[in-house]
Amino acid sequence: MIDPLLRRAQNQVRALCLHNALQTFHSAEDSGADPDLCAAGRWDCYMLLGDFESAWRESDLISSRGQPDPNRFWRGCSLVGKRVLIRCLHGLGDTIQFIRYVPLLREVAASVTIEAQPHLKRLLAQSGLADDVITWSEPEPPWEEQVEVMELPRIFRTTIDTIPDRVPYLTAKPRDSVALNANTLSVGLIWRSSAFNPARSIPMEELADVLDLPSITFYALQTEPQEQELPRCLPNIRKLHQHVSRIHETASLLKKLDLLITVDTMAAHLAGGLAVPVWTLLPYQCDWRWMLDRGDSPWYPTMRLFRQKEPGDWTHVVSEVKLRLAAFPVVRKPQQDTSQTDDDITVRLREQ
Repeated sequence: MIDPLLRRAQNQVRALCLHNALQTFHSAEDSGADPDLCAAGRWDCYMLLGDFESAWRESDLISSRGQPDPNRFWRGCSLVGKRVLIRCLHGLGDTIQFIRYVPLLREVAASVTIEAQPHLKRLLAQSGLADDVITWSEPEPPWEEQVEVMELPRIFRTTIDTIPDRVPYLTAKPRDSVALNANTLSVGLIWRSSAFNPARSIPMEELADVLDLPSITFYALQTEPQEQELPRCLPNIRKLHQHVSRIHETASLLKKLDLLITVDTMAAHLAGGLAVPVWTLLPYQCDWRWMLDRGDSPWYPTMRLFRQKEPGDWTHVVSEVKLRLAAFPVVRKPQQDTSQTDDDITVRLREQ
């Protein structure tokens, strides 16, 4: 049975009473609760608070106790001059977010190979991040050290001020098979996340006011069957689910948009890594990587965050999105004109 103090601390995290939760996790550990679970709980609190240094100290404590962890490979040794294999064992969004560290690793390692999810292999290979990209079940090159991709921020002892935030670090090849309306603002839309966390999804009917805005063409990038939720009577929505079945194709499509509006999904990370303006709609109890009370993300310069004020209530989020979207500057150039730089897009986003 779980320690009552540990359960209380976990409930305090859910309520975002993080300073109370930190104290309770310490009390739970003193009372005999599993120290690794308590340290992991404190890690979540510190990351949400943006105190990365304290989070890494908790990671160090967990490592020092030496309990087996199938998702942890780094032994704490230097990677300088080593042949390093990066294994991507978590979600697609996790890989996209933390693969940004590979260029830094290549500066000191003898070689870096990425072992990625099959869906990401082509995108990562064409982005030129590593010496080689393989996927599961393919032969591995010789390596001396292996690292899980989500260990990289700890290896580099990342702080808020040292996040490698230069974008784009992903490359999308041009794709002309999908023509967008050059006379309107082109906005991609994803309203449902995976079943992993239903709280991240927003009911389509709650977005009705946003979809009524003039001079905007919305491009539904939601995959089936959720795509069928779209209202049939709105002429400014175009369904593009058939063009987003493969991630490298989705990336090419995102690069053609003025903006992506999405709930917390892999596509949010993909847009951020491509330097595409992206508005991410977050539930009240959001993931640690988005931290608290921020309207921006230090991980993605072209991302803006919209947060629920109360659990399950999207009203404020939708109102804020509608207000900002109505004022979004339409400065899109003809599609064949590539003079608009990623820095131009970032400035535009930060002005909103």
